[in-house]
Amino acid sequence: MTRYKVVLQYVGTHYAGWQIQKDQHTIQGKLKNAVHQLTGEEISVVGAGRTDSGVHAKEQVAHLRLSEEMATEKLLRGLNGILPWDIRVMSIDPAPQNFHAQKDAIKKRYEYRIYTGPVLPPFLHGYAHHMTRPLNASDMQRAAEHLCRSQDFRGFAASSTRVKSTVRTVFLSQIQEQGCHLTYQIEGNGFLHHMVRNIVGTLLEVGMGKRAPDDICRILVSKDRRLAGPTAPAHGLYLMHVSY
Repeated sequence: MTRYKVVLQYVGTHYAGWQIQKDQHTIQGKLKNAVHQLTGEEISVVGAGRTDSGVHAKEQVAHLRLSEEMATEKLLRGLNGILPWDIRVMSIDPAPQNFHAQKDAIKKRYEYRIYTGPVLPPFLHGYAHHMTRPLNASDMQRAAEHLCRSQDFRGFAASSTRVKSTVRTVFLSQIQEQGCHLTYQIEGNGFLHHMVRNIVGTLLEVGMGKRAPDDICRILVSKDRRLAGPTAPAHGLYLMHVSY
């Protein structure tokens, strides 16, 4: 058996997320089917993380195993010849037999893109969240800084979240502003379901003056999802990088 590390980019607009779901188009499902068409093998594909429906990826990492070794150049060309235009295999390389795309990941970085101009350019439709109200980026940055440590993020997790621990470590949490483009970057050792989008929804309320920057601390201490802001739309979120 030969194990491969696969790096993908995709536009998540027309997919029900990464993970295979019955009667749904998913990234994992499309990649698995493409491998089957190319090699005839029924294989499993394991991703570094499960992006939600509509979420994009500039760098998603996965691993898969083939019973017969195939040249990586042939795999790359063949898979991209089968996959739809909005899913691309950017690289594929042999990996150690014990490499695990999910378990070996030590950090993931996400980015949320917001456009604050009065009119959303058509080329940003589906790729950035449009906010027509003015946002105070300085207040948003002060709020974002409260997230940058190891703590319990249950207050920002989807109410349906069922995991052993909701403690996560955030290494980077920052706002960047350039003209009408506002970007939130967050990097951590792991993320709960809807965690980033719930954080963004809360930061947007801070930016609009609906809550104070240190309200983030109250939500963290409470562990109560009801105290946080709304879940920001999926189309502004990107998985940017996975570190090993």
